Amino acid sequence: MKTYKLYILGLMLLGTLTTRAQNSIDHVLKSIEANNKSLQANQKMTDAQKLEAQTGKFLANPSVEWEQMWGNRNNPGSEYTLTVKQSLDFPSAYTNKNKLAALKSNTIGFQSAAYRQQLLLTAKQTCIEIIYLRKQKALLDERLSNAEAMFSHYKKRFKSGDANQLELNKIQLELLNAQNQSRMNQAALTAAEEQLQNLNGGTSITFDATEYPMSENLIALEQLQAAFMEADPSLKSLTGDQEIANREVKLSRSLALPKFDVGYKRNAATDHVASNGFVVGVSIPLFENKNTVKRAKAQAEFATASLADNRLNLQTNLRQLYQQAEALQISRADYAKVLQQQRNVELLNKALNAGQLSVIDYFTELSTFYDSQQSYLDVEKEYHSILAQLYQYKL
Repeated sequence: MKTYKLYILGLMLLGTLTTRAQNSIDHVLKSIEANNKSLQANQKMTDAQKLEAQTGKFLANPSVEWEQMWGNRNNPGSEYTLTVKQSLDFPSAYTNKNKLAALKSNTIGFQSAAYRQQLLLTAKQTCIEIIYLRKQKALLDERLSNAEAMFSHYKKRFKSGDANQLELNKIQLELLNAQNQSRMNQAALTAAEEQLQNLNGGTSITFDATEYPMSENLIALEQLQAAFMEADPSLKSLTGDQEIANREVKLSRSLALPKFDVGYKRNAATDHVASNGFVVGVSIPLFENKNTVKRAKAQAEFATASLADNRLNLQTNLRQLYQQAEALQISRADYAKVLQQQRNVELLNKALNAGQLSVIDYFTELSTFYDSQQSYLDVEKEYHSILAQLYQYKL
């Protein structure tokens, strides 16, 4: 039987794993980015929203009016009037509209980047879950193999009268527990692999990694926060919202200024020469834009407050995740050190068969051993999951 000494050594290497797993996860993320249906739909929506952001910056449509009038019996002549007009906002309005369209387009791009980043983070954490379940499977397979061997051995001892029914029942329960946990692990592993395929647009994808990606060292918290907040697309989107709101204030002020109409007019009648001329008009801003500037200012204040609140929440969340990562890093090292000193299953089996341990003591030791192994796997999975969140700005 494969000894647990080798298995423990394998567990100790989980924190300094090969780049092959990293490349494997990177390959998966690239494939998902290319094939994910949700990302493709989001990109189409982003393109449409960017086009929509550009629609409000152009001149209003020109208007054409035609008037045709006829005389009566005493004056049978007719005349017509042709008027072509173009409505114009105050010149500063067009400057603000162009800048506003550019800001909206950039912000839409940041929103799309945030959506992409969150989806890739989900994919990466799914990969981490799969690796965890495969490591758990190796442990459970070892436990199941040992339980099957022990049950077979004790059945022979029971038939020869060298073991009693209570001992056989205890080992049979261990076998049933091992079989049940193995089945549950396989079901969870299959579900995680199916989720990864769904993220890949339903296309089959090869991901056979059994080791975590090479860990990135935890940099100083202040440095991490600065890098995260500088690159985070969600925060950039909120900053864009604030800039848009401030530009909306300037645009509202421009739109509150008088508007102009300029154009061409032609009058003609059957009994006199046609006349041509220009049309110039101006609107008086009394009613239409009332309170629009106040509303824009209120929206700008909300955007500023929202940005500050989200920035504070992000800093707090990063600090909490960082503290968890530090604690898990210490726990992982402690587990590896202690597990190396643990009695392995082979030694426990020898002690039991030699009569140095009772069946109850054997299962107490065995349960402690497997629980410790499982706790180690849980700690390491959580550590890598939190690292993925801390460094998601690099995706």
